[in-house]
Amino acid sequence: MNSQAIEDLNTLLKTELSAIETYNKALAKFQNKDKGTVLCECQESHVERANKLRAAITKLNGEPISKIGIGAKLAKLIMDGAKSVGDSAIIMALQADEEQWSADYEWCLVSMHGDHRLLVKDDLLPAQQLTDEKLRELANAVTKGLFPATPGTKDI
Repeated sequence: MNSQAIEDLNTLLKTELSAIETYNKALAKFQNKDKGTVLCECQESHVERANKLRAAITKLNGEPISKIGIGAKLAKLIMDGAKSVGDSAIIMALQADEEQWSADYEWCLVSMHGDHRLLVKDDLLPAQQLTDEKLRELANAVTKGLFPATPGTKDI
């Protein structure tokens, strides 16, 4: 049972590490410092979830993963391309990622059993959903309610 729990939690940790790396790339390219504070808050939420996942894995005598593999490379490609379009495109790409990360949590939760399921259901998933909502609100504000952003929009 512990091996499945460790595998489940490491799957979610990989998602969080990918999210943190994606935000690192986004924040390095982001121009609007006022709106950038929201991105920093979202990244910090991912950092907190990653730390909770590491602690839970360690408590189960497991080894938390430390490398995310292709996810970081994919994040770099996405963020490098988004920069050529501007801050709005970065926000939109992050918002799409947040939706996917929420879906990852929901999908993993379906097959989980035991105490680690409660951690995900009661703590991590709700925190992820709040981050997703925060980015959705920012995306809607940036596009003035038009979703997705109008092509050619370079700045917020």
